[in-house]
Amino acid sequence: MAGETTSLTAAAIRNQPEHVGTGVFPMEFDLTFSSSNNELNDVMEAGYLPEYTRVAAVIWAPTDMDTNGSPAVVHKVTVGSTDIVSSLTGAQTGAASLTVCTQASIAAAVSSSRQLVKVQTTTAAATAAAGTAKLILLCYRDAA
Repeated sequence: MAGETTSLTAAAIRNQPEHVGTGVFPMEFDLTFSSSNNELNDVMEAGYLPEYTRVAAVIWAPTDMDTNGSPAVVHKVTVGSTDIVSSLTGAQTGAASLTVCTQASIAAAVSSSRQLVKVQTTTAAATAAAGTAKLILLCYRDAA
């Protein structure tokens, strides 16, 4: 059904780093999609960013999750309530991408508390297939 959310497990939440210090660091999330996870407005919770973390760029490396001859699936990445990148089409063919965040999204997505990272399907797959994706956020953390 469209618009469903796949929540984090308790084990996944416990494995999120905290107090990473200041400076630059990657945050990696391994996501597993069933064939029903790429319907319109489906949300996959990836994990949490530590407080005062800014995301400068996103690496999206999915497998082919739309096997139609004219694939359509599109994703976006959200931190808290801020869409940091959109129009990710890599799951149409299994192509990886590196997207630099806009200055506005870098400034807007920082918070004094940890923030949930989500991947949302903004255009449904024409012929959905199960697959995986590695989401890597290139981050830096300000001093508290």
